[in-house]
Amino acid sequence: MNEEERPGRSDRLRADCERCAGLCCVALPFAASADFAVHKPAGQRCANLTAENRCSIHARLRESGFAGCSVFDCYGAGQRVSARVAPRTPGPRMPESLMFAVFRVTRQLHELLWLLTEAEAVEGGGEAGALAAELDALIDEDADTVLAVDVEAWRARVGPVLERVSERARRGLDGRDLARADLMGARLRGARLRGAGMRGALLIAADLRDADLRQADLLGADLRDADVCGADLSGALFLTQPQLNAAHGDSATLVPDTLVRPAHWPDTSSAGQHDAPRHRRDSRRGAAGPAGGGGGRRSGHGKRTGRGADGERNGTGAAGSGGGPGDRAQRGARNGGERDGRERNGQERNGRERGGRERGGRERNGRERGGRERDARQPEPQRSGSRRSGSRKAGPRQPAPGKPAGSDAPGRNASDRRGDGRRDNGGGPRRRGRR
Repeated sequence: MNEEERPGRSDRLRADCERCAGLCCVALPFAASADFAVHKPAGQRCANLTAENRCSIHARLRESGFAGCSVFDCYGAGQRVSARVAPRTPGPRMPESLMFAVFRVTRQLHELLWLLTEAEAVEGGGEAGALAAELDALIDEDADTVLAVDVEAWRARVGPVLERVSERARRGLDGRDLARADLMGARLRGARLRGAGMRGALLIAADLRDADLRQADLLGADLRDADVCGADLSGALFLTQPQLNAAHGDSATLVPDTLVRPAHWPDTSSAGQHDAPRHRRDSRRGAAGPAGGGGGRRSGHGKRTGRGADGERNGTGAAGSGGGPGDRAQRGARNGGERDGRERNGQERNGRERGGRERGGRERNGRERGGRERDARQPEPQRSGSRRSGSRKAGPRQPAPGKPAGSDAPGRNASDRRGDGRRDNGGGPRRRGRR
């Protein structure tokens, strides 16, 4: 939805750090993890916050180890609360502790307001529009009224409205039902996911390059480190700025008009970009990130809000604003890596053993065959005086007994008797007869 379709409300729902007193850098905690370089408790100023309440490393947050800050979004709650505590007329200022408490509640209500406004845009009003107007008016009440708001009750009211709007918007598209599916690291490149129900799906480090996600319900889907380069998210339902900030896209990624393309996205797709986010699963167990990291608690429909160890999960299921990968992602990545390593080692070991057996068999067969050939080529020793017929050669002809040496009479050795029982008479006529 463009600015003209919802005048007066868009500024309240889009973060504007220039009009904020740096509330998120003071009021909210974060824990040292893959997304935060240091630990900071709630109420303590960030060391990178200047005296003018500006971030001194805003242009290089990710390079400085504060990727979680680049993911976080307050939905405009920061400037709204800052304007309330700085009245134009002289008077007592709101105490900081009260201001921080109001900011934490307002931030959660603004996220609900964002989702209701998106639902209102889909249907052109209806129950979502009436509920959004009621909530917007409530946020304008005094600090005591805001602090008394039952956020859980509002989540319970907003969640079913968003679900009905989603069902009507996706009707007839025959989208896949992937609600709350575990798709961490899934290969979904080029997948046709138009109209799919992906509410609450675990898509950490999933490959969604060139995927069609128009009219897909992404309410509460965890897109941390998901690769959406070239994907079409232009018509995705209930996609929030923190979800987009947590993903990895490029200039070819189509985003909704209501969202801002993240500054850390490259202008063009680069080779190997999808593999890089997988190495960011080393956040410590329980380390919290902004808008509900590992230490956040779940309630309602599972929506993440808050930041750091005190973060909560908002009831509508909207995605959190980042933080290090959770315990489930860490265990899955670690176990998968160990299992793959064992399988590769087993395959290599089996291959070496099989190759060794084959080489040994070939060498043994070669030696045996070579031995037989050598034996066949070598003549057998002569046996003098043998009368057997066969292939063995007889020695030099010896004179027969009673015959003078040099006589042409045949001797009685193995060569004198032919195989057919006849005698050789020295070239004379052959005749049968007894000897």
